[in-house]
Amino acid sequence: MPKKVSESQKKAILDAFINGNDINAISISYDFSPITISRQLKKLLSKNDFEEIKAKNLKLIKKNPENKLLENNDIKKKEENKELFNNRSLEESKFEIIPIIQEIEITKQKDFTTQPLKETNLPDLVYMLIDKKIELTPKLLGDYPQWSYMSDDDLKRFTLEIFSDQKSAKKHCHKNQKLIKIPNPNVFLIASKILRLKGITRIIFDDLLLSL
Repeated sequence: MPKKVSESQKKAILDAFINGNDINAISISYDFSPITISRQLKKLLSKNDFEEIKAKNLKLIKKNPENKLLENNDIKKKEENKELFNNRSLEESKFEIIPIIQEIEITKQKDFTTQPLKETNLPDLVYMLIDKKIELTPKLLGDYPQWSYMSDDDLKRFTLEIFSDQKSAKKHCHKNQKLIKIPNPNVFLIASKILRLKGITRIIFDDLLLSL
């Protein structure tokens, strides 16, 4: 955040300008940018007075180089040194973060997203959509955008979706489907072997991904 120019600094800057010092010298002396110095002076002086004093100061500096807060060469040198110091400080503050990949088998990382169905406490009543002709209508996990970050193998898994809220389930219901109540969610656990034989290994329940 740019630092604010105090009232006493404004007066000192104006006095230095009126007394023949150029804007660059004033900016170095008071540690403000030349743009800030010019903006403050233009607020304190009329446009004509500002331009007139500025032109007079330039002539005065050429005739009497000592009548400045800093020599032009000193100003340039100080700016170069300041820039060099800033760049050096920036370089010294950089450091490389080496990825920790030792002793980790990337392809065999544990899936922390999926949790076992048997360890999940489902409500007493859930809802599920089924086809009017075929009882179960599993979908690929890859058909659900919210799970698109999963691995390719997981996205190819057949999945059933159950809902805790009837209204939410109805929003997903198509013309060829119907909504059914499941008063005992343990039925999925009981039928887990049969479901796996059909290739169904995942259940989506709200924001959870459950494994059979």
